[in-house]
Amino acid sequence: MRYKFLGVFLVFALGSAEASSLKEALENSSLSGFTFGRFTTNGGKDGAGSRFQFRIKADVTSGEINGYSLTGGIFFSQGSGTPDKGNNTDNDIGGSRGFRTDMSGSDVFNINNLFINKNFSGTKTSLRVGQMNIVTPFTDKSVDRGIGGAIENADISGLKLFLAAYDSWMTDDMYVAAQASKLAGDSKKVGAGIGNNLVIAGISGKYTLDDNALHKLDFKLYDLWAHHLIDYMLFGEMSYQYGLGEHTFVKLLGQVAATGVNNVAGFQSRSVFLNKYFTDKVTQESLPNGPRQELATTRGLYNIQASIEVHRFYAEFGFAGSFGEGYAALLDNVGGFNTAGKLWNGSQGHGADGFGFLGGGATKNTNINALYLQMDYKWDAFIFSLDSAWVSGKNNYPLLAAGSNHPGYDYRGYSPGYPGQKKTIDASFFEITPSIAYKIGKKFTAQIYYATIFGDISLNRTRVQLTYNF
Repeated sequence: MRYKFLGVFLVFALGSAEASSLKEALENSSLSGFTFGRFTTNGGKDGAGSRFQFRIKADVTSGEINGYSLTGGIFFSQGSGTPDKGNNTDNDIGGSRGFRTDMSGSDVFNINNLFINKNFSGTKTSLRVGQMNIVTPFTDKSVDRGIGGAIENADISGLKLFLAAYDSWMTDDMYVAAQASKLAGDSKKVGAGIGNNLVIAGISGKYTLDDNALHKLDFKLYDLWAHHLIDYMLFGEMSYQYGLGEHTFVKLLGQVAATGVNNVAGFQSRSVFLNKYFTDKVTQESLPNGPRQELATTRGLYNIQASIEVHRFYAEFGFAGSFGEGYAALLDNVGGFNTAGKLWNGSQGHGADGFGFLGGGATKNTNINALYLQMDYKWDAFIFSLDSAWVSGKNNYPLLAAGSNHPGYDYRGYSPGYPGQKKTIDASFFEITPSIAYKIGKKFTAQIYYATIFGDISLNRTRVQLTYNF
């Protein structure tokens, strides 16, 4: 496709070149990304609120000139997908002018990606330099970003090597938590990044073990280091798939993550919340008569899963657990961990309810167990799904504000970023989530689901979403 209105800017940004090369680069430009609109409403004893949310992420990549290309993109998010007590849809649209719908300042139009890519001749090596999404098993590839460089090499058949370094970076979960801060000095909601130099290295492989492609073996191994913040953050994954015919297979998957926090850890950021997170964690997150919410310096996760596909039917069953002092072993609350359920690890905008670095599992003496099942059935353009999960442990699970002031609840502490507002609890509960999706080709999806959590927590969510992939 030809996206001339953005392509002109991208091509001229490459610098001087012959007119024919500029024309070719313009005509070969491509668009990637997605846009969605959704309505979410929460209910139950521990849930409340309704919101609309609209988001667009669009990246245009020019055609190559001597192996060089330029990618530039926009990002806009308006509203919220994680409503809470006191939220409604009254102010989810503000006319045609630029605006911020949330007082937190998290709804802003932004330049998403802006980087130069170089594909080297004679080798399967590519280099990116600039502002880009951080695409790793530790992060959310759509919204976590850094300024720096990344290089990939695939010269060895079936093997891919990855190395990236970022001078400044920010994950979306950390950004939302920082924007929610009510600490003195954070009132102006000035945007902030993280300046702890970040280095990520990884190796991944995809192998077919026989001529008939019946046996397939895949693996990933990544490590992350952040100066005076994270000594190591390891992620490993291995899967074996045995094919039984067309669209029919059985698969075994194992995943593990382990993280060590630096003993003098501190965020290099002008966000007051992030800058003081480690020194103030106990004070900000401990209840007056509750246990001390001390920092977990060693954190671990594992996930074991079996899956099967038989033509239109797919099912996966697995168990995720933890080891170490806590379970906040990733930067993102989900990252590359493959589990089931739509609400137990996605009810909070700042990702505190999953495996994220600042989540409930960042506290010492926490652990989590999650037994889960997902089943899908495809019929024509429809996909009927059922997710279920049982979650337990001393998980310091974060509640919404709607569930943070009930008599008789044995609260443990405060959720990070929300002292005095949102509390945590060691909870055991079930999630059951039926959903229906309707697809038109590979571009458009309409989905509705109803997720309910019951047990120590009573929470439900209904969501309707339309998504278009560019």
